Amino acid sequence: MVSFELRVILIYLTAYFSTLFILPKIANIALRIGLVDEPNNRKVHKMPRPLVGGIGIVISATFSNLLFISIEGLRGFFLGLALLLLVGFLDDYREINLKQKFLAQIAATALLIYFSKVCLRSFGDLFGLGDIDISGNDLLVWSVTVFCVVGVINAINMMDGLDGLAGGVSFLAFLAFAIHSALIGNKQLMLLNLSLAGAVLGFLKFNWSPSTLFMGDAGSLCLGFSLSFMALALTQGSGDKISPVVPLLVLAVPITDTIVVMVRRVFRGGSPFKADQIHLHHILLRFGIGRVETVKFILLLCILLCLLSFLGHVRGFSDRSLFLIYLVYVTLFLAACGYIAWAFPRGKQLREGEQLLDWLPAARMVRKLSRLFYTVRREKRYPVQLAIVCRSVDGGREFQGTVLNMSRDGFMASINDLDVVYERMQVKISFPPDPVERSIELSAEHLWLQQRNDRVYHGFRFDGEGEQRDQATSIIQEFTNRPAGQVVDRPIQDE
Repeated sequence: MVSFELRVILIYLTAYFSTLFILPKIANIALRIGLVDEPNNRKVHKMPRPLVGGIGIVISATFSNLLFISIEGLRGFFLGLALLLLVGFLDDYREINLKQKFLAQIAATALLIYFSKVCLRSFGDLFGLGDIDISGNDLLVWSVTVFCVVGVINAINMMDGLDGLAGGVSFLAFLAFAIHSALIGNKQLMLLNLSLAGAVLGFLKFNWSPSTLFMGDAGSLCLGFSLSFMALALTQGSGDKISPVVPLLVLAVPITDTIVVMVRRVFRGGSPFKADQIHLHHILLRFGIGRVETVKFILLLCILLCLLSFLGHVRGFSDRSLFLIYLVYVTLFLAACGYIAWAFPRGKQLREGEQLLDWLPAARMVRKLSRLFYTVRREKRYPVQLAIVCRSVDGGREFQGTVLNMSRDGFMASINDLDVVYERMQVKISFPPDPVERSIELSAEHLWLQQRNDRVYHGFRFDGEGEQRDQATSIIQEFTNRPAGQVVDRPIQDE
């Protein structure tokens, strides 16, 4: 009989190495049958990317679970997981409509509730006025449980916007839930979380930037479903439980981002499910942070919130105190994202915004912190008006515009005909003759796009290192070191 301590190690390593072994095999099959994300003029990858990450994760985690744990009480979980894996596969392969996906998510949640007997009955004592318990109304219990599970599923799905982001967030959450399971002595859930964490880590080896394959909808649906099950099982199950607010802290980043984005879409008069570029990672990209740095920043934020959940559990924080921590995070999230999205691209409006918000202490604090981050993050930017021609990395259509400000790291440009983010482009910037006309041509990371009035603004960051980058930096440095009157031929129009 294998000891529990040894099973902890074996289940994690088995899931990890199984994923490393199986993903290349099924990726080759996916390429043959067309289960791929095809390249086009809106995507940076030039070769089809297999959409098999989710399939590999589920197969590896299930295999390791069958070897090392009893699946008693987990029948509903695995039935729901199998249903979502099938639906996700069909969506990745041939695409199904939104209504069908929602019905599948509801059906998977119903299987979870019926067979695993796990549902949301208590929210805890969030306000210090007593436990918020809804167990007296079965219809309400089922409805709220379905709403929350489907919400978490779609929160993870919406996080899948950058290489390694959804997988990294899920990996940290499974590890956090494994530790919380250990703290309350729930060995079954601890092992189940470790198997999923190991499988996701194996997937990240192929999905970290630059990725060679994607998780697809099969992956995001199954990961979101698994995380919601862990949250319910740890807080609503029989025996020792953790506070219902703890999973809210562990999953605070995807949950808060999804709620804020959907509310903003509704207030703008659009569909809450229509894709756009107002997620947290889009806002950080607009701030000028690169894709890999954005993923690392969000994962660091997740680690901090997980550590706070551990601290709250060990120190015995009340539900009210834990919920207050979450509300503080939401407040800082809204203030920081709103400030970055509204103020930083604006020049003159930035100074006006500071004056308007100076009466609010929280706004002053966020402004000072973001200003410090802004100073450390980038070189000084200079106002310019330079002609730019850019094209996709595959040499497609060319777009012409005007560079409005520039640093040694990157630039902002107005390019009205370019209305999508290409992720990476070849850019050619022409400098005025002094005494001869010069230009630089190199690759740049396309960070963000923002439409304002009748103009479309774009943020770029110069790529990598090397002789080409050094030569471009030398020209930019020489140009931006001129007296201010020589840098701009005419005043920049207010954006």
